[in-house]
Amino acid sequence: MKPYIELKGASGAVYRYKLAENGEPGTTIAGNFVYLDAKGAVVFAGQANNLVDAKARWSEAYARHGATGLYTRLNVSGASRAEEYSDLVIALQPVMNQAD
Repeated sequence: MKPYIELKGASGAVYRYKLAENGEPGTTIAGNFVYLDAKGAVVFAGQANNLVDAKARWSEAYARHGATGLYTRLNVSGASRAEEYSDLVIALQPVMNQAD
């Protein structure tokens, strides 16, 4: 998997995400995260006050949607996290976010 990916939101903004080595976010800082499948498609996008929580739906993503990578982006501001999350979900329409 690539160490970094860039995702384009519906607004046209581009967000750079870093691969979580061994599926571990490695920080307790707030931020946004995505799960990617083997083809590089985003299957889930999320936001968390503590990126350790980014693994909460990993087993579902892995088993049902073939997730292979967790990528994170530090984003301490709650308003910025929410805006980025919304921007990406609108643009990418991840399968696991469809019910949100």
